[in-house]
Amino acid sequence: MKLTDLKKDVAKGNLQPIYLIEGPDNYIQNAAKKILTALIPEDQQVMNVGTYDLENTDLGLLLDDAQSSPFFGNYRLVIANNPVFLTGEKTKVKFNLDGLINYLKQPEPTTILVFAAKYEKLDGRKKIVKDLKKQATVIDANPPKEADTRQLIQQFVNERQIQIASPAVEELILRTGNNLAQVINELEKLTVYAADSKHIDLEAVQKLVPKSLTQNVFDLIKVLMKEDVRQSIADYSVLLLNQEQPLRINAALVSQFRLLLQVKILTERGFSQGKLAQELRAHPYRIKLAMQAVRQFDMASLKRAFLGLLDLEEQLKTTQRPPQELFELFLVKFKNGWQ
Repeated sequence: MKLTDLKKDVAKGNLQPIYLIEGPDNYIQNAAKKILTALIPEDQQVMNVGTYDLENTDLGLLLDDAQSSPFFGNYRLVIANNPVFLTGEKTKVKFNLDGLINYLKQPEPTTILVFAAKYEKLDGRKKIVKDLKKQATVIDANPPKEADTRQLIQQFVNERQIQIASPAVEELILRTGNNLAQVINELEKLTVYAADSKHIDLEAVQKLVPKSLTQNVFDLIKVLMKEDVRQSIADYSVLLLNQEQPLRINAALVSQFRLLLQVKILTERGFSQGKLAQELRAHPYRIKLAMQAVRQFDMASLKRAFLGLLDLEEQLKTTQRPPQELFELFLVKFKNGWQ
């Protein structure tokens, strides 16, 4: 189930006794819990909403709460954060899972029990994971695909009776790296800006939404790989003027070139975009941009840039020479084939 489907179900009163919010995306995790918490009237939430951190709390306390009747209300909401026993991680707390397994078979009808599993992956071999997925309604909290982000953007502006142009949507996704939390934060700003015109265009996004370091670095890589020394120096200077630290810029460059090399190698072996994202544990949007970029770059140039940036990192840490001077020296060496 996606977040939009949960909203529709709750609006229609189609509630389930057990939910599993599965995936690491912070925005979706928090939004799903907010939707479910809104089911409990605000004046009843102190008595009828219980939140537990299962990294430090025994399951017995949570189950006692789940089996209690709501206090002067229709529903009781119990949220289980960090259910680490669903993963392969070791924990200090010893969990007696028999009680939970029994509860899953016959949940309390007036309780909504929510497991907020903010993990990349659950241990599907465990009986408790199999039982929970069988009984629970699973809400997908994995990083969204572009199509999902576009749908959420459209829903966001529709609720505020504002229109957004297609180029503006694409630029917003590009500048935020398809990070859903950042997309929503920027939309809040854009809808205030468009309060009178009721329209968000490309110019508004370009004016109000700053590029992330990742996006700026990606732009820098494109001119760097074209061996455009003058533009590369200009782009690097802008990053420094924006108070970005030289070591942080270099770390982002190294990280991006490492990803490009990995994507180049694996795409040549026939890996799909989805398989790459899973194998490299990278955001699908980063993988998409990398796949588009590596078609233009040869392996030798990628390796040369990567090794040169590692050498630049060492110099940034061990010498007193100005960072921009060191970067310019790297560019000259790269253009000359690293002689």
